[in-house]
Amino acid sequence: MSDDDRKQNIREWVKGLSSDELQHLLAGILDGGLADVAPEPPAPAMPQVPDPPAEQLALTVRVDVDGTKPPVWRRLVLHGDLTLDEVHAILQAAFGWQDYHLHRFWPGPKKELWTGPHFVTEADVEEGEEGILESTVRLDQMLRSPGDRLFYTYDFGDGWHHTLRLESLAPLEDDSPPAACTGGRMAGPLEDSGGPTGHNRLVEAFRTDPSLAALDEEQRDWLPPDWDPGEFTVEEVGERLSYIGLSTEELLDLLSDARPSGVAMPEALMPLVEIATPMVAAELAELVVAARTEHNGELSPEDLAAIARPYRYVVDLAREDGIPLTSAGWMKPAYVERIYVDLDLRQDWIGKGNREDLTLPVAQLREACQELGLLRKYKGRLLPTRLARGLGTDEEYVDAVARGLLRHRDRYVQAAKALFALLTAATGRPVWDHTADIARILTDCGLRTGPDGVERQHATEWVREVWHVLERASAASWSWGAGDRDGHEAVGMARAALWPDG
Repeated sequence: MSDDDRKQNIREWVKGLSSDELQHLLAGILDGGLADVAPEPPAPAMPQVPDPPAEQLALTVRVDVDGTKPPVWRRLVLHGDLTLDEVHAILQAAFGWQDYHLHRFWPGPKKELWTGPHFVTEADVEEGEEGILESTVRLDQMLRSPGDRLFYTYDFGDGWHHTLRLESLAPLEDDSPPAACTGGRMAGPLEDSGGPTGHNRLVEAFRTDPSLAALDEEQRDWLPPDWDPGEFTVEEVGERLSYIGLSTEELLDLLSDARPSGVAMPEALMPLVEIATPMVAAELAELVVAARTEHNGELSPEDLAAIARPYRYVVDLAREDGIPLTSAGWMKPAYVERIYVDLDLRQDWIGKGNREDLTLPVAQLREACQELGLLRKYKGRLLPTRLARGLGTDEEYVDAVARGLLRHRDRYVQAAKALFALLTAATGRPVWDHTADIARILTDCGLRTGPDGVERQHATEWVREVWHVLERASAASWSWGAGDRDGHEAVGMARAALWPDG
C-alpha cells in the first residue's frame, strides 16, 4: 500500500470516530504515539473484474477531463481487448499529456477516487503495493454496457481526473486501428498548470484577451508560443495515436518515408532522440525537414568572406606575438580599439571602444574565438591554436567555426545548442524566442533544471554563443541589426554546424 493510500485510509477512519473515541485517540498521542490507539488501516478492497466477453468489439468511449470549463473531451473508438496500460498510453496521446507523472485507474460505476478500489501499476508494485495489475485487465472487462464508467487519474499533484463513459458497442472491423479519435473539444490542458482550477484560469484569461496581457511576464514566458486552448483537430489527435507503440527508431523510419532523401537527423541531436517521446521525435523530424528544405542557405564566396572576416582578423592579430592581456585578464586597450575600429563595430556600439569590459561586441568576439577553439590563453597572452594556425581560406575559417559551434562536454547542452541551430535553419532567423521552444522540447524529453522542467534562463545560457555567432553571420558584416536581411547566412551556418560533413 502506498503512503497516499495509508494516509487516506487513516483520514476516513478518523472521520468515523465518535467524540469519546477521538478523546481516547488524542490521549494516546499525548502519551507517546498512535501505536496503542490507531488500528492498522484495513486492506484496500480489490476491484471486481468480470471475464472478457466472448466476442471482441469496438467500444466508442467519451473521455472527459473532469472540472474543465469549457469541457475538454475526446470521443475514441477503441478495441475492447486493449489492456488498461495500453489505454493509459492512448489517453496520454489523445490529450497531449507527456507521461511525466503517476497515474491510476479506478473502476466504476460509482466515482470513488482515493477511497474506492483501484488497479495498480508496475511502479506501485515496485513500491510494495499489492493488487490487480492494470496490464492484466482489458477495457471490455470494465466497460460492458452503454453508460458504464471507468475513471483515470493523471498527476496526483495537479489531479487531472478523467471519466471514461461507454457510449456504444459495435462489431470490430478488420484492419481497424486499436484507437481512433472521432470527435472532441479544446486542446489538452498544459502539464503542471495547476489542475482544472489553474487550467480554467488560463483559458479564461485567453478568452478575455488572447494576448494574455493580464498575466505576469513569468506566466506568459511559461506558456508555449502561440498557445491556443481552443485548438483541436481530429487529425492531430489521430496522428499522435498512430505513434503509440513505436520505438523512436521506428517512428523516425516512418517519418523518413515523407522526408526528402539525404535529410538525416543531426548527430548532435541524438542524445535527445534517445529519450524523446514519439511526439517530440516527430517534432524533431519535422524541424529537420524544414531546416534542410524551407529556406535558402547557400553561401556565396562573398558571404564566406564576410562571415570569416572577424575571426580571421583576430587570429591574424594574435599570430605574431599574441594579444597581451591585463592583470585582470582583459585584452589591452590598444588591441581592443584596433578590433573595434578596423571591424567597424562603432556603428553598433557607443563609447571609445578601448576597454574590453565596456565594449560588448569585442568581448563577445574574443569569447567566441576561444569557445570555437581558435584562441588560447598562454602566459598572459592570447595565441592562435594549432587549428587556427592551419586555417587559410575563408571557407576553412567558416568550416572551423561551424564545426566548433555546437561542441560541449555535456551531451544535453550540446543538444540544446543544436536545437538553436535547427530552429534557426527551420525558421530562417536566429531569434531570441527560440530559447522558449528549446526549454519546452528539453522539458518534454524529461530533462529538468528546476521544478517545472528546463528553465528558459538555463536554455538561454547554454545557447548564447550559438545565438551570437548565427546572428552575426546573418548580419554578414558583424552588425547586430540584421532585420533587413533574408537570414540566408545564418541558415547556411546553422546547416553547416548540424551537418558538418554535408
